[in-house]
Amino acid sequence: MRGFDLNKYLRASRKLDLDGIDFDAVPRYPLSREEVRCLTYMMDIETHTVIYLRDLLTTQAAYDPDVTAFLSLWVYEEFWHGEALGRFLRSAGERFSPDRTGQIRRSAGLKDLFGTMGKMVTARVLPDFVAVHMTWGAMNELATLHGYHRVMAKTRHPILVELLTRIVKDERRHYAFYYNQARSRLDGNAKAQKLVRWALDRMWAPVGTGVRPQHETDFVVLQLFGDDAGRAVVREMELEMSKLPGLDGMRLMRRAMARAERRYRAATPIRATGVPVAAAIV
Repeated sequence: MRGFDLNKYLRASRKLDLDGIDFDAVPRYPLSREEVRCLTYMMDIETHTVIYLRDLLTTQAAYDPDVTAFLSLWVYEEFWHGEALGRFLRSAGERFSPDRTGQIRRSAGLKDLFGTMGKMVTARVLPDFVAVHMTWGAMNELATLHGYHRVMAKTRHPILVELLTRIVKDERRHYAFYYNQARSRLDGNAKAQKLVRWALDRMWAPVGTGVRPQHETDFVVLQLFGDDAGRAVVREMELEMSKLPGLDGMRLMRRAMARAERRYRAATPIRATGVPVAAAIV
């Protein structure tokens, strides 16, 4: 992957451009309940990004001007992604509580509080902890990027494809920043490599875990990546992350999918033969 041009990003960053997207025409095209469920999850996660920003700023990342410059625009762009997804879903006839975002943040608030306190302590003891955040962010952004691509590949809704095409352009830049930051912090630093590998191996979970109910995370993961095409994408993702120094051979997403499948089968011991794993998760 090429280096990330931060100055170019800072100059180009802006609110998501929705010009030319005909939201009034959204109801004219089919949108499955599975798609609605995945898009609602994505909307919720995009609007929750400010909480991740708070956690990042409890680490040494707060003292890096390049990181803080990027994060200030990252959270702004992610907010507008969530707003755009919400507008699309409302145009499709979905209805949400005006306080939905606040309700989600409050429901996850206690876990977030303890997580933040732990990070503050750990970050002071382990300066290389910023490398964990950057690598974690790279994995999350890569999964998000490919998640949007999987929705686009599966849908028959042309307006949704156009909207996600625009969102993906931002997400690609977000991933590039995190990936390059992770690479620079891991390169030649055996201590950071061991810490990052240990942390991701024991604690990484798909983006949105803990923010939304576990069964919703499982549904989205299996719906988007549970078929043959999705599993091929997962292998590509893991190959890309394995190129980072010290992370060769990690299978984070495949392991997360296996856990999701086990939880699903435990919750539904009897299911029809031939039904995709994600299709019946409720």
